[in-house]
Amino acid sequence: MHDEAWPPMMDRGPVVTPAAIAAFEAKLGAKLPEDYADFLLRRNGGQPPPSHSVFTVKLGSRVDRTSINSLNSLDDTEEQFNLEVRWERARSWLPKETIPVGYDSFGGAIVLVVDGPRRGEIWFEDGAEPRTEGSNPRVDWFDRRDVCRLAGSFGEFMRGLRSDTNT
Repeated sequence: MHDEAWPPMMDRGPVVTPAAIAAFEAKLGAKLPEDYADFLLRRNGGQPPPSHSVFTVKLGSRVDRTSINSLNSLDDTEEQFNLEVRWERARSWLPKETIPVGYDSFGGAIVLVVDGPRRGEIWFEDGAEPRTEGSNPRVDWFDRRDVCRLAGSFGEFMRGLRSDTNT
């Protein structure tokens, strides 16, 4: 994607290099989808402006609008926004083939699938009404009632963001 394809980001992370991305991929054990790697190189996370912050979540019969609080940044000095730190902390509860690329205003995780048949897709895990501990372990993560698919790619997800004033 071209630099102008990504919305401007406020409070974005430090400038990163392809070498920094490669080092993270080595720790991850997977190559990042090209569009997400491009986003890290050109914007490296942050907070989107109000014109590019709202997305729709469909959990079961419930349809809600929510907004991005922040997108994680590679090599960010603040742990709460640092992609690698957030991935390390989420490894115990997120599916192993996903990484947390951001979160919404209610603490829900925006995740990117980095491996397997859903590679490249963006999913949402509800933070307001998460799955209870000990729930049916036979249900695959993508079939749970507290997760939903948001987009087929990171680029598609970002292009679908809307203004907080649109209905």
